[in-house]
Amino acid sequence: MPKKRHTISEEDLEAFQQAMKGTKPLKSNKIRLAPPLEGKKPIRKHIYHDDTTFTLSEKLALDPVQGEEFISFKQNGISNKTLRKLRKGQYNVEAILDLHGLSIEEAKSAVEYFLQQCSYEKIRIALIIHGKGHHSEMPILKNKLNHWLRELDFVLAFCSAAPFHGSRGAVYVLLRRSTEENSFE
Repeated sequence: MPKKRHTISEEDLEAFQQAMKGTKPLKSNKIRLAPPLEGKKPIRKHIYHDDTTFTLSEKLALDPVQGEEFISFKQNGISNKTLRKLRKGQYNVEAILDLHGLSIEEAKSAVEYFLQQCSYEKIRIALIIHGKGHHSEMPILKNKLNHWLRELDFVLAFCSAAPFHGSRGAVYVLLRRSTEENSFE
């Protein structure tokens, strides 16, 4: 069934223009970035030689987190404003890694490789989708990422993603472009 098209009568248009006389458009300097994941820069599957290697470990003693729990971390030198903007999804996601269906060892290798590729390609904002775990169980990959990412100097900050990127089942990761950079601003 075709949709009905509504037309505005001349009388209604004049009434609207009369009502709007003297008003000024609101100016907004805040830009909401598009949420779709399609078309993001894929991480190339090639071998390169680089001095940058990332070995993930779990040296920190952290309490486990639940599937719906928000996680975040920032290194010294990263402002609360930067973390807030990251949490709201206000930075462009440049690379995405999906860990669904991977074992812990497969996920660890995938994250190490992904971070090496991000470093090589000078990617600044990445999204890692880890899932929320099974309904009754602790989310294993979420807890592993919470440990792994905190221990890398290359990771300046990370936090649970905005709803349009997976919410508590994914994290945004703010990465250092090079060893010379100390802050994002």
